[in-house]
Amino acid sequence: MGKLRSSIAPTTSPDTGAFPTRLVRSTGPSAPSCDKCKVVAVQRPFVDPTDKATTVHIWAMGIVAVIGGQFYGWNESFSVGFAPFFLAFVMMGAAYIIYVACVSEVGGKVPGGSYGLARAVLGFYPGFLLSSLELLEYTSFASVSVLYVTEFATTFFNWNEDYQPILWLLFYAVFIFILESRGKYVWWFMLVFVVLCLAPTVLFVCGSLSYVNFQANAILVDDATNETTWATGDISSAFFGILPSTTVGFAGVESLTVVTGFVKDPAVAVPKGTVAAVWTLFVSNIALILVLASLPPGLATTSTDEYFLDRGLSLGLGMSSGLSEWLMMPAQMGMAFGFFIPYARLTQAMADSNLLPSCLRLKGQPNTGRAMIVASGFGYLICLVSFYSPKFKQTLQNISILAGTICYAGQTLGFVMLRTTYKIDTAGYTSPYGLVGAYYVWVVFLCLFVSIAGGFQGDSCIAVASTFGFVVVLTLYYVLGCQKSQTVSKEEYTSIFKFSVMKFNKSRSKKQKKRSSAATSHLSRASIATAARLVLPKKPTKVGPAILHCR
Repeated sequence: MGKLRSSIAPTTSPDTGAFPTRLVRSTGPSAPSCDKCKVVAVQRPFVDPTDKATTVHIWAMGIVAVIGGQFYGWNESFSVGFAPFFLAFVMMGAAYIIYVACVSEVGGKVPGGSYGLARAVLGFYPGFLLSSLELLEYTSFASVSVLYVTEFATTFFNWNEDYQPILWLLFYAVFIFILESRGKYVWWFMLVFVVLCLAPTVLFVCGSLSYVNFQANAILVDDATNETTWATGDISSAFFGILPSTTVGFAGVESLTVVTGFVKDPAVAVPKGTVAAVWTLFVSNIALILVLASLPPGLATTSTDEYFLDRGLSLGLGMSSGLSEWLMMPAQMGMAFGFFIPYARLTQAMADSNLLPSCLRLKGQPNTGRAMIVASGFGYLICLVSFYSPKFKQTLQNISILAGTICYAGQTLGFVMLRTTYKIDTAGYTSPYGLVGAYYVWVVFLCLFVSIAGGFQGDSCIAVASTFGFVVVLTLYYVLGCQKSQTVSKEEYTSIFKFSVMKFNKSRSKKQKKRSSAATSHLSRASIATAARLVLPKKPTKVGPAILHCR
């Protein structure tokens, strides 16, 4: 994005060079060990103030990147009844709200957002693994959107499906070109886009209100017995089976924590914008659920609609099915558009840490243009695999969710460690949910992980096998390729050393307390023994036993 892009890509200053530092074990505090890890000076290029994002822009980007997932697919979960899906949605929505609060607090404590947190608090290998999985999550979500839009276009216009790879290339090229313009133009475009993305929800909800009847339509009716029920199935089908569908309205909103480099006052604007975005998404999704469940002829029919927006927009506003389907296209395109900036930023940050192959020539770039092209190329490859493997395509979103759950758990662990092990005061936003909220996040996302990895989605375990294979490949690459050549910035090293000192001091304090407690206990026993020798007679007398006997 012209001047804006320069703020996203931290570069190594050629004047300052690199400072080789051998991190060795010692009896005192030290940073996390890494063979010959270099500390490099990272220079942040100047960004024109008019090109920087504000809280409103961050909020808009969060909506644009995610809300498209609310407009299709999840209504199939109504087949098990309103109650199971609604309760699962509320549980998942609360988990995302709390999780976003946790990572937003971290942003005020550790420079570099979630990427800086992972490396500084969890360690170099966990940091590399979580960053790579996060990159997989964002590029996969973008690929899902690209595939959906191009497939819709070829179907609507009756084009040959073999043209889809060309349409993918065109899609990526157009949005990369837009994002490489100046920041102030990108943010105006983002604000216009967010209005287009929110329009389907507003029109659907407002237009359908006169047709809602919750008591009559939000229940399942057995055609054979005419009995009604709010829930069917068991824990496998009515909980684990539908749990992934509750994430489509939130997954990816955490990507906003990566884009701190081009924001005015990021410690304040990013948390505010991210929290506002996740609450907006929660309200929007719950409104869609309640209204759709209340529309005639009932859940048995609405759960089978391919485009459920057609029903409400047709009843309320008289729109044709074609028009209502095109109305949701900006939101579908926005799902890809909104992830381009985060995955480009993350790719550039990893490259500047020597965590990506040098042949990509990404390190030290003055902007993230090349990083965006490389990451988009990876997304294009995912599209190709999906195009030639329908089974992989069907499970692509579950692969993204699995990668996301691992990242969520790791980042929440970082939040817990900053609250317990390091106890660092935040410079900005503070999560009101505390450690209890973090533990709740772990439980919910563990259930989400099990719902996919446990075989409840009927995907022949393709999602978990693909994710596991990706982790294995990443681990081998890290050990053989970049473990010894990776670098850290001065800011990262400062955080790492600070946390190491705090951890060492805490460990030493515990040892001193144990020694003090042991010494006190030994002294107490010695004092009691001494007092007993002074008070009790050394030799038994006739009077003593008599007195004792009387007592």
